[in-house]
Amino acid sequence: MEKKRVVIIGNSAAGLAALETFRKKDQESKITLIDQEPYPAYSRVITPYFIMGGIKGEEGLFLRDKNYYKSMGVRTLFGTEVLGIDTQKREVLLDQEKKEPFDLLLIATGSSPIRPKIRGIKKEEIGVLRNLEHAKHLKDLKPKVQKVLFLGGGLVSLQTLQALYRKGGQYTIVVKSNHLLSQILDQEASEFVERHLEKIGIRLLKRRDVVQLRRKRGTKIAILDNGEEIEVDFIFAGKGVEPNIKFLKRSKIQTQRGILVNHFLETNLEGIYAAGDVAETPDFFTQERVLYGLWPSAIEQGELVGRNMAGERGVYPGNLRMNVTRIFGLPIASIGDFRSSWVGEVLIKKDEKRGHYRKLCLDQNGILIGALLINQVEDLGVLHGLIRERKSGEILKSKALWRSPIHYGFLFKTILQGRM
Repeated sequence: MEKKRVVIIGNSAAGLAALETFRKKDQESKITLIDQEPYPAYSRVITPYFIMGGIKGEEGLFLRDKNYYKSMGVRTLFGTEVLGIDTQKREVLLDQEKKEPFDLLLIATGSSPIRPKIRGIKKEEIGVLRNLEHAKHLKDLKPKVQKVLFLGGGLVSLQTLQALYRKGGQYTIVVKSNHLLSQILDQEASEFVERHLEKIGIRLLKRRDVVQLRRKRGTKIAILDNGEEIEVDFIFAGKGVEPNIKFLKRSKIQTQRGILVNHFLETNLEGIYAAGDVAETPDFFTQERVLYGLWPSAIEQGELVGRNMAGERGVYPGNLRMNVTRIFGLPIASIGDFRSSWVGEVLIKKDEKRGHYRKLCLDQNGILIGALLINQVEDLGVLHGLIRERKSGEILKSKALWRSPIHYGFLFKTILQGRM
């Protein structure tokens, strides 16, 4: 096998998965891993638990240690900023005027949180959560703040709220939309989550935004667009992310919101790939390019790129949207498509007293394409498999199958095994 110079930019889910998959197939090629952060790979998805105190010490976040990379024969450039890509000379341009040549390149630089512009407050004063430095800052801040305002009603806001929450504190969520988690839940499912938060004293303001922060004698006052004033110690923004692609402006790599890739996760230039949050990949259903920013998708994409860089020609089946979390003890799961024109039929089971909500979505041909689950997620893995395998959901219309998760799960396993 011909030795290659492989460069991977990014040391999170996609980059690490690509490195490990490639190395299993090619033990001879030179691999250089570049990352702006000074740490070995760590799990971003569990940083809220670190802030909460559920993980003792930041070392509990790390997925690998520095010796691991040496054992894999990988040269690491941690704490190194990438300034650009010279696609003609096939070189990565680094800080301090250094250059790293490559034959094969993976760009897995992830994304950065969006801090909104608010009159009266500097952007850097608004809290965000995306990396370990953010998490350490929030952990240090937790005992010092009692009145926290959260901008945005997505998963990042709710997970950070859960991490910062202390009894006796005042917590307010301000969202522009008409319900929480609008990207992953329908309005009816969201209402179950909203009632759950209200029970523990979380205040939710919908169709509202913060337009200004005033300071009066050491007190901070957030001004909403309807004129309401809320006293705050701290403002946190969970308003989405933007792919880290600014360093590609002068390159010939095609971008829109993120880096454009084909079904092999290759860019418009041969031998240059992109994966994870930075890549606009085909959607599982529509094949239109999407940016979902999901940890499992990043791993799947990284593994595929690792195989393709090693000489295979694997095709990416598409980015299947899936979000799973637990907010103040309430399990929430959202998989696939539940709101587009592809949805032909909907099956719903709900129990407001128990806080249970299950919604299954079938397309015009009776194929299961989406599911929303609140407080009853025992069959999550099987549902995911059914959607991935594009299995018929016609049998799910039987009301007898909705009696318990045990019967439900047994049926789905039977369908997956091809016995129905």
